[in-house]
Amino acid sequence: MLPHPGLAKLNKILLFVILISVVLYFGRQFFVLISFAGLLAMLMTPMSNKLESRGVSRILSSVICVLIIVTIFSGIILLLYAQISSIGKELPIVLLRYEEIKLEIQALINDSLGVTTQQLHVNSSNVFRNAGSLLTDMVMSTFTFVGSVFLVMVFIFLFLMQRNKYENFVVRLYNEDKRAEAKEMVDKISQVAQQYLTGRLIAALIMGILFFIGFIIIGLKNAIVLSLVVAVMTIIPYVGALIGGLVPFFISIIDGSIDQSIWVIIIVLLVNVIDHYFIEPYVVGGSVNISPFFTIFVLILGGLIWGIAGIILFLPLSGILKIIFENVQGLEPYASLIGDQSDSSEHQNIFSKFKSWIYLRKKRE
Repeated sequence: MLPHPGLAKLNKILLFVILISVVLYFGRQFFVLISFAGLLAMLMTPMSNKLESRGVSRILSSVICVLIIVTIFSGIILLLYAQISSIGKELPIVLLRYEEIKLEIQALINDSLGVTTQQLHVNSSNVFRNAGSLLTDMVMSTFTFVGSVFLVMVFIFLFLMQRNKYENFVVRLYNEDKRAEAKEMVDKISQVAQQYLTGRLIAALIMGILFFIGFIIIGLKNAIVLSLVVAVMTIIPYVGALIGGLVPFFISIIDGSIDQSIWVIIIVLLVNVIDHYFIEPYVVGGSVNISPFFTIFVLILGGLIWGIAGIILFLPLSGILKIIFENVQGLEPYASLIGDQSDSSEHQNIFSKFKSWIYLRKKRE
């Protein structure tokens, strides 16, 4: 008979996981900021290294990297603002159409469920009474968001400035004969974060272009802003495009036609198929290499603990955790448990292939 793997050890691991989950849940506001900052700092590390190799100081290169991130996000927000302002000119027509649809729904509910339209108007009046508190909440949320973004940028700057210090700290935790392996582990973690985030951003760009082309073909109004909204939502793995697709769907119902709404559904589903069978495996690549079961598990767990931020962050963090498991003695079985057993070379990151091709061409020349 096989000896048991050690119930005491399994109990300790279970208690440790529960403790970590509790800490992550109650400290989510802090850990979300740190996680976003850490991943973005890893993404910008190659840019910072390249600038420093050309004689730029560490402080200046870190500032430039932070400014690049701020410029990209500001550009997206300004583009959204400009497009939303153009939608605002058509707002009276949209509201009129909304009122027509609302009356049709109220009549349907009245006929089928026996609920009077007067009761519905009473409920809607309660909503308008709370408009003041809703506006206050929106203002507070805006200030909180701006403050959070500012803190993330500060953390990114500090991580880039002192990245050697944090790397040396991890390496020095090991004996001298194991420090080379520890250094390799840290490099792998940084590489995984860079590949995943770069692939995810490029995938969002490709999907945004596909949505824009589809919306233009069916004649959907404000195709730019709607495709941009869906593209931003695709940062959320697997379900982001479906959630974002609800926005153009409802807009097409209010300001379009039923046929157009059906075409919006077809476009969203078609782009999701393209994302699943081409963009995810060949653009995002197998950098994270988490099994399908644990991918779904991690997304659900991330949503429960950190909300939308958890859905975005927990997948790359799981990839980092898998690398740690692979390189720490005694934790290899857990890396095998959460890892994908398929051949990752089959879906190797397309940009890694492209860089290898460029390198071979330069070598031949």
